[in-house]
Amino acid sequence: MTKTPVTHDITVTHDGQAVVTLEGEQDILTAPRLLTLLSAAAATRDRILVDLRNVTFMDTTGLEPLVRTARRLEPTGGGVTLVLTDPRLRKLLVRSRVDNLFTQVSSPRYIYSAFLPAARRPADG
Repeated sequence: MTKTPVTHDITVTHDGQAVVTLEGEQDILTAPRLLTLLSAAAATRDRILVDLRNVTFMDTTGLEPLVRTARRLEPTGGGVTLVLTDPRLRKLLVRSRVDNLFTQVSSPRYIYSAFLPAARRPADG
């Protein structure tokens, strides 16, 4: 099996929100780097948006850094929003029983509105 090149990138939007973009396979080989990246973002921000639209594979080991970060931010009212369109990733969240830890949006058009309070958030669809 040929490994797809993996990219992890973090950007900060004009309003100071952290956006982490992932690509390729997310597994035991990429989890340590992702955890380091998410920990750095969580050290200064209470909301992190993780764009998973270009993830080609994720297992529970690749999911672990996301879970740890969401649990770290939850007590202070923060959290992790996932942008995902792949039904396999949604199924992984449900089967791992962690889907309730994340706000999930599927449309790139709402990528930054995920940070709005629920009352001001547009319907995803």
